[in-house]
Amino acid sequence: MEVSDLPLVARWLAAPHVARWWLAGSSVDRELDDLRLSVTGSQPVHALLVLDDDEPVGWCQWYLCADEPAWAADVGAAPGDVGIDYAIGEASRVGRGMGTELVAALVARVRTMHPGCGVIADPDERNVPSRRVLEKNEFELVRVAALPSEPTDDPVAVYRLVPAGAS
Repeated sequence: MEVSDLPLVARWLAAPHVARWWLAGSSVDRELDDLRLSVTGSQPVHALLVLDDDEPVGWCQWYLCADEPAWAADVGAAPGDVGIDYAIGEASRVGRGMGTELVAALVARVRTMHPGCGVIADPDERNVPSRRVLEKNEFELVRVAALPSEPTDDPVAVYRLVPAGAS
């Protein structure tokens, strides 16, 4: 992702199917400021634009859980775990398996840089499509709870993909 991609992400963030989940306790401006810091290297979050046949359709990000210690403690992250977030921004692409492919590709990319790491995601507990995407990618539900480190009191479903090679 580059700074020039942020207006497109702003459009996606404002779309009802994204805003419902991504902006709980936040705003488009706050999320864009955060992404800008990631894109410019001012914070240790790796933001990526998601392409389908060279057409931008969404975005994702990954980060070492240790870089967010309060959140890492809240989700029960193990040392070396990586957190992920993702969204399909183009509404016409939702419900077609793209989210499942996105998470699989994101996990593969993360594990090329951090072989064998566990991976954590925490969608809103009501976000059934996102939860299905994680389950299709063999993530296991750890717990459902409101997390003090989150900007809202809405419960999240904490999922973890066990480290590669672990049973």
